[in-house]
Amino acid sequence: MIGLVLIILSIPLVARKVPMNRVYGVRIPKAFASERNWYDINEYGGKLLLGYGLLLCIFSLLAKDLAPPPPSLWAAVCAAGPFLLIFPILLLIRSFARRLPDR
Repeated sequence: MIGLVLIILSIPLVARKVPMNRVYGVRIPKAFASERNWYDINEYGGKLLLGYGLLLCIFSLLAKDLAPPPPSLWAAVCAAGPFLLIFPILLLIRSFARRLPDR
């Protein structure tokens, strides 16, 4: 389900359809420096999130029979895993933003 939500939320970002705002998109200071930065950073972040969402969906389909039972401690680990793996993506987005000029 997380993968599907990421896919749905990332498509408008990749398509550069989300105008600058304080609610939806990659909201880091560099993104608010200019409209061009906003769209560049959000398109890049959207592509990463789209890829991650697709990967989660594929993995969940392939591993559905391997999921631990709900009362198991491993069920909680499997549920929290996708949230923790978002941090490397956020670091990649921040690294991309640092390379953009202050406009």
